[in-house]
Amino acid sequence: MNDEKILNALAPCGLNCEKCYAHVDGEIRQYSRKLKNKLGNFAAYAEQFATLLDDPIFKKYPDFQAMLDYLAGENCKGCRKENCKLFKNCGVRSCHQGKDVDFCFQCNEFPCDKTNFDVNLQKRWVAINERIRQIGIEKYYAETRDKPRY
Repeated sequence: MNDEKILNALAPCGLNCEKCYAHVDGEIRQYSRKLKNKLGNFAAYAEQFATLLDDPIFKKYPDFQAMLDYLAGENCKGCRKENCKLFKNCGVRSCHQGKDVDFCFQCNEFPCDKTNFDVNLQKRWVAINERIRQIGIEKYYAETRDKPRY
């Protein structure tokens, strides 16, 4: 695996941008687009199915369709190419650029309180960076590339 590919996949915080629902080349977006295509004009039938099958779940189809449209439409190129579209208040990108480090664990101030992450994501961020420090970036990427982000 080439280092540039890994750097484009992993954000400076260590999260895998390609696993994010918003990533332009991510599987979530790709599968959402495929599912939208496979469903075609299903909305026209969902209401009928609610009556025919006596199942009210089909009345919720417009909400499902809106969510699917949202997931299929996102197009973030990743945190190393643009500001994060998921965490608009993320403090990591600007900090890492100012410090000229690839990952947070490489900074002498790590861990810090500059991320603007909530408590749960802050804990996850520390654990991810400690793991990268322990096994290296390539092994971490290999270890996590097939695991879901969420």
